[in-house]
Amino acid sequence: MALIYTQSEPATGNRAQNMSGAAVVQNQFLVMAGKCLKATEDIASLAVGGFENLLGKIVQADTFVTGESTWATGELPVYWKPSTGEFSNTATVGYYLVGYTKEAKASTWVTFEVVAPVIVASDVATLQTVVEGITAQSGTWFKRTATLTSAAAGTAVHVLTAADVGSKTPFVMGAILKVDGADAWTDTTGTVVKLQDTADTPVVGFTYAKEQLTANAVLTLASTGVTIDDPVAEGNGFTAEKGLDVIADSDFDAGSDIKITVFGYLA
Repeated sequence: MALIYTQSEPATGNRAQNMSGAAVVQNQFLVMAGKCLKATEDIASLAVGGFENLLGKIVQADTFVTGESTWATGELPVYWKPSTGEFSNTATVGYYLVGYTKEAKASTWVTFEVVAPVIVASDVATLQTVVEGITAQSGTWFKRTATLTSAAAGTAVHVLTAADVGSKTPFVMGAILKVDGADAWTDTTGTVVKLQDTADTPVVGFTYAKEQLTANAVLTLASTGVTIDDPVAEGNGFTAEKGLDVIADSDFDAGSDIKITVFGYLA
């Protein structure tokens, strides 16, 4: 059971039924009804009595879980163990996060500011394993924008580098292409702009025809005339561990810069 001391006078008129499951004594700290509270009098179990809501208040406590009572600085989390009513510096399943220290622990006291209680539902190692598992299943989201100039359109511009992809495979969910100006793309040789991966034999995901690259054009994958290949259309993904490039089949004579935003995930 932990008794605490606050820097403010107890609140008045805040009465509630003691639903903690046990009798409490004056100045006892407890978590009840989603709040950190201090009993302002002795209250039997299920009896109605006075409680002070501690949210945002500065309190001092001197009752700690054995071996879990070191706070070297301010801004460190303070946990509360409901089965014993003791405070702790260690995130443990079943404890509540109840505040953050205002300063290093002084002598036998710790001073902290109370926050809304949050139960520790999992230890850090388990939580990390869960997060890694979810990430592996759902993939890592990406959204990248690249700019292709007409004069250098035959030179690939990276949307994703191989380093960005790492050991994963890129899956593209959508793209938006904008001809960012009043000059249509024109050329006697060049015919298409495409997204492809960086494999030795590149795998193409989708292609825009020159005729679509008009002044100020805005194209999505649903736009008429866009050719969508299997990596995108069938969801097969591109080559594992390879990046994604935007490139034309040659340099173009003219055309305002193309800005293309590609989004999807790596898995």
